[in-house]
Amino acid sequence: MSQATKVGKGRNTFFNANHRVFATLNEKFSIFVRLFSAFKSHEMTCHDGAPRRNHRTRLSLFFLGMMICALPSFGQTHPADAPALLNGKLEMLPGTGLTLRTTKKDYPLSARTTYLFHTLQDKRLAHRQVRLEGTMKPDGTFEVAKLFTVRNGKLFRVRYYCEVCNIEALEPGNCVCCQQPTELQEIPVEESK
Repeated sequence: MSQATKVGKGRNTFFNANHRVFATLNEKFSIFVRLFSAFKSHEMTCHDGAPRRNHRTRLSLFFLGMMICALPSFGQTHPADAPALLNGKLEMLPGTGLTLRTTKKDYPLSARTTYLFHTLQDKRLAHRQVRLEGTMKPDGTFEVAKLFTVRNGKLFRVRYYCEVCNIEALEPGNCVCCQQPTELQEIPVEESK
């Protein structure tokens, strides 16, 4: 699988992970609309012709009941998408591509964004100790959401910076202004907040 394909997978992560939730909510909403239409079109008078006094109360209770039915769908989490932390060294292995080598296992890596994937591929970060936050995917890859370098047990945020233009970039490459190469900087996590 090409690295571009791995990055492309991350773009639809939100939709793929929550597709069941959206489908369930859509079904519940369509049922609600049909029931509400049927209830609203029902004659709102008593048998003796007097108007019903409690129709608003019944409508309110009906609406409240339907909303309660929809709420459990929002709280569902999928175990495969639970956040995880991995510590290890970034490696570029032939045949596998970008990999995180831990003491237990090697994890093939993908990223949620292209700029994060390009940062993971930066040769200046190769063989460096890192901490990755992300999710394990069913195909065995680890999808990275956040990257930190580790030095002397401390976490550092990675950024690319142009001293000439005073511009911070999201990924390695040339400055968007002066076209000079950006500098890799590691900012202690305590200072970056």
